[in-house]
Amino acid sequence: MRPLARVFALAPDCHAANNRYANLWRRHFYQGLAGALPEVVLPADVDFSWARPASDASLESSPERTAMSERLWDQIRGASVDAVISYCFASDIDPALVKTTVASGRPWINFFCDSTYAFDRVEPLARETSLNWFPESAAEGRYLALGRPWLCRPYALNPDALPESPCEVAVHRLGFVGAPTGNRILRLAALAALGCRVTVRGEGWRRQPERILVRALRPLVRAGGRLDDAGLAHFVSECRLILGLNEGGARRRADRSYLKLRDVEFPGYGACYLTQHNQDVERAFEIGREVLTFRGLREASAIAREYAAHPEMAQAVGRAGRRRVLAEHTWSTRIAELARAL
Repeated sequence: MRPLARVFALAPDCHAANNRYANLWRRHFYQGLAGALPEVVLPADVDFSWARPASDASLESSPERTAMSERLWDQIRGASVDAVISYCFASDIDPALVKTTVASGRPWINFFCDSTYAFDRVEPLARETSLNWFPESAAEGRYLALGRPWLCRPYALNPDALPESPCEVAVHRLGFVGAPTGNRILRLAALAALGCRVTVRGEGWRRQPERILVRALRPLVRAGGRLDDAGLAHFVSECRLILGLNEGGARRRADRSYLKLRDVEFPGYGACYLTQHNQDVERAFEIGREVLTFRGLREASAIAREYAAHPEMAQAVGRAGRRRVLAEHTWSTRIAELARAL
């Protein structure tokens, strides 16, 4: 496979109104690709609002999905590209679009995360793509069973969207950025009960939780509002450590913790990052030198106290983590890996 130089990129999350992930994927998917390749073609005049949230969208064929697939095929067919790189759910586009594109001589690479508990949301596409790219090693068997080429590697980030944000003076000992879920509220409340209160930022924390226990524990969580890009970098620089809670919705406990984008993004800022331990984080970083991990909340609390008391140790972890991200987890590196896998 010759090096990729011109690709058609498709991330439906960037084309849906009021989608909280739109800006994240725009800066790290579209802008990241544009910074790593000579030319990137983006879809024009598309709106995927009908397909978001993806968890509510049907996997069955629909007039919206058919019309969108036809529009995208017209654009892909008219573009002289080496490949298509997408981050799509099966509810976004017809699998026939992928099959037709591949048959036309244009390889299709689809990235997908959450494969450990939402594999059914990508499987129809995964059966047709030229290459399936995903970050969770626990899902390797599912992709292998399809008989299609696959690549298990972490997210690719846009280095221009990762301003170096070391913590020189800590306003907060431990910070967390993310939307509220029941599991997150329970763990943040438990850390507070252990004397390790976490300063929280993110969208949706003012909504009332449905579960009674979660609602009762909510006052223990010190939560603020959503951060824009500049505010995120500033908040990171104010925290001695940034906390990661990377559980998903898998039924099996062993599959719940897996690599999230935040597990690569926050080390990329130069933050001292403390996250739940799993094999994917261990494969992406050197634990203890580039990132810190914990298996239980008492361990997390102890690590946070230790590194808060020794700022030079926290800063060394942040610097090492950033070096690893910029050397190995950006689009420039991942593009070469994708081309070889093809």
